[in-house]
Amino acid sequence: MFKKILIILFITQSVYIYAGEENLNNTEASYIFYYKNIEAGSMKLKIKSVGSEINIITKYDGNFLASLANKGYREETSLIQKRKQDFFPQKYTYIDEKESYEIIFNNNEAKILSDSSPALKFKSRNILYDPISILVLLMKKYPNIENAYSVISKKKLKIYDYKFNDNVFYKIKEKDFNCYSVEYKSGNKTNYYYFSKDHKNLLISIKIKKNGQEKIRIDLSDIQHLE
Repeated sequence: MFKKILIILFITQSVYIYAGEENLNNTEASYIFYYKNIEAGSMKLKIKSVGSEINIITKYDGNFLASLANKGYREETSLIQKRKQDFFPQKYTYIDEKESYEIIFNNNEAKILSDSSPALKFKSRNILYDPISILVLLMKKYPNIENAYSVISKKKLKIYDYKFNDNVFYKIKEKDFNCYSVEYKSGNKTNYYYFSKDHKNLLISIKIKKNGQEKIRIDLSDIQHLE
C-alpha cells in the first residue's frame, strides 16, 4: 500500500513538474500597446514549434507615441532549440526603423553581427538568452526556473534577477485573468510580466514603470490560436 502511494505521488509530481512542456507550441495573439496610459499601437506574438525547434516572433506597430518608447516599428525573432527539458537560443534577429542586427548563440557564448558596427562577442558562465527566448522560458518552464538569467538586450549583456508571484489576478477591461507574475529591474525601470494559467501560461500583459510611474503597458486584445 505504501509503495502504491509513493508511485502515485511520483507520477503526480512529475506531471506538475513538466506540465508546461507542451504549452504554447503553436500560438498567435494580439496586444494593444499603451504609452503613458494612451493607446499607441499594437503588438503581435507568434510561436511555432516543429520537432525540437521553437520559433517566436514579436512585432510592434505603433504611432508617434510608441516611437518615443522605441516601439514605433520593431520586430524580434528568436530560434530556440529544445534539448531534454531545457531551451537553448540559436539565433536572434532585431529590426527597427533605425537598425538591424542578429545574434548567433552557442550555449554560453554569443556573437552580434551588424552591417552598421563591428562584431561583438560575449561569454558568460551561464547560458545566454535574448529578450524573447527568455519569454519562452518563462512561459514554458514556470515554476521550474531560476531566479536569475544572463540576457543580451540592446547589444549589452545583462543579469536579470527575477521575483515571482504565483497567485495574481490581472484585469484587462472587464475580464479577470488568473496569473503568475514575473518582476525584474533594469536600470531605473521595473518590468512586470503577467502569464495566464487558464491560457497555457500565455503572456497577457507587460508593464514597465520608470521611477515608480507606469510608462508602458501592453495588454492582450485577442487570441487567434492557442495550442
